[in-house]
Amino acid sequence: MRNAAAALLLAAGLSLTGCSGDGSPSPSADKPSAATSSAAQLSSPSADAPLGKSVETVGSGGTGRLEVTPTSVVYATKAIVDKPARGLFVVVTVKDKSMTAVAAAETAPIEHGGWQWIAPDGQTVTTRDGNADMVTLDGFDAGGPVQPGAFKWRARAFDIAEAQRGGTLVYTDGQGIAHRWKIPAQDAGPQVDELKRLLAG
Repeated sequence: MRNAAAALLLAAGLSLTGCSGDGSPSPSADKPSAATSSAAQLSSPSADAPLGKSVETVGSGGTGRLEVTPTSVVYATKAIVDKPARGLFVVVTVKDKSMTAVAAAETAPIEHGGWQWIAPDGQTVTTRDGNADMVTLDGFDAGGPVQPGAFKWRARAFDIAEAQRGGTLVYTDGQGIAHRWKIPAQDAGPQVDELKRLLAG
């Protein structure tokens, strides 16, 4: 009887082992799900892009799309005869290109959009702070919507302190998405010489 009972217990154990597998992971256990893979491929709009990186944005009011590219940065202690209230102007050239069959415009601060400079100390500066609105540069002063198939050059200026060089440039588009670029603390980009000439008057 004891031998018979032992045999039955052994058989039951073998049967359970067969049902639960050999303990090794299933072929898909170490593979990310499709949702995880897709999420990993998406780039966060809040990630800081380098100067010169193009980003496709939604136009003002949700109309059209603009490819926005900050191309160059220059730091200056004056703009022709105008001086910054806080000691330094930072001027960034931006190329806006229409990407759709309808005209698209940049957003403005009045609609909770537009451009900002976030300094290394965390202070946020807008294009309306200090004397930034006095910076107007010929050839980089285009306004209004960008027509289909066209592009415009603009300059975005901020009035900052010397210690606030090397900040983060932020543009909030027509969908409320904040696009960010890390800006060098020194002059950089292909338009540097032209900007210096214009700022010197």
